[in-house]
Amino acid sequence: MESAFWRRCSTCKKEIPFRAAYWICNVSTCNRPRTGFAFCSVNCWDAHVPMLRHRESWAEEARSPTPEEWARRQREATATKRRGAVRERGRAGS
Repeated sequence: MESAFWRRCSTCKKEIPFRAAYWICNVSTCNRPRTGFAFCSVNCWDAHVPMLRHRESWAEEARSPTPEEWARRQREATATKRRGAVRERGRAGS
């Protein structure tokens, strides 16, 4: 299923379009694949700072991928998960 936008803002849930500027937190725990915060504005980024109690942080501008790039990343992630599941099944049978 193709989406008309890349992701939703982690704070206000507004759509972040493909090929658009968005903001990320410089703190590494906010940028892990499982967390992956993305914010539509600096104000939305600023709203998450007190909740996560960052001591020193700032917003960094980034650009969302094209629809084609996003589809490729998703295919790669799915293939990686499948390979991991196959390895786990192989270990369980040992």
